[in-house]
Amino acid sequence: MKENEQSALAIKYFLDNFPVDILIDKAKPSNKTEVLAHFYLGKLTEVFAVFDRLIRYEKYFAKFYPSADTGISESEAIEYHLRSYIEDFYILQERIKKITESLVKDIPNYNIANDNDVENAIKHLSDQVHGKFKKITSGLRREHVHERSITELDLVTGRFLGSLITGEMPLPQDIKLDKDAVNKRHIEVTTASKQKHIKQAQENSVSLRKMKEWFATRFIYIFSSLNEHEIEGLRFE
Repeated sequence: MKENEQSALAIKYFLDNFPVDILIDKAKPSNKTEVLAHFYLGKLTEVFAVFDRLIRYEKYFAKFYPSADTGISESEAIEYHLRSYIEDFYILQERIKKITESLVKDIPNYNIANDNDVENAIKHLSDQVHGKFKKITSGLRREHVHERSITELDLVTGRFLGSLITGEMPLPQDIKLDKDAVNKRHIEVTTASKQKHIKQAQENSVSLRKMKEWFATRFIYIFSSLNEHEIEGLRFE
């Protein structure tokens, strides 16, 4: 499967089957079907946006660090990235939960006979997604990730050593600090922490790319079926 193939097909579905002016807010919907199409295109793009942001964290951990004149150490930056990373996993799970719950509530707006089957399919999709999160997060807690404590020893040590180097943590005058040794240790600790999180993010990104396409295929299949549309090119892998 090509990268973003199924998620792009999902967006194309909306553009092919509903008035573009309505989808981009240049015109008002004329019926409930158009209202729902506008709503779910927005919610689906929000889900894809968080997937894409999570996939880019390997670059954030590798490249996005402030210059020395900011006074922000690499250890602080790593901690900031890690907190944001964990929070984005939580946000993604919540957005998927909300879009699937909303679709269940909107089933009565569609003229279908097997509404119970569709409701079960949507709920099953949500359950499968959350099951997949447990497998792909490589050590990040799936539940309550926003409460995860960022007190890893390498980050704490890095901040402490950094504060000694910058003088942020004052020392008694009778203590002689070997700045070269402290700086060397600080580099070792920071480098190890950075590499650990880059590796973790890289591994997760591989799974997240697959998961994004997996979700896109199944969600748009259900949504298009509710609208009595067929989509060519969907691949259930």
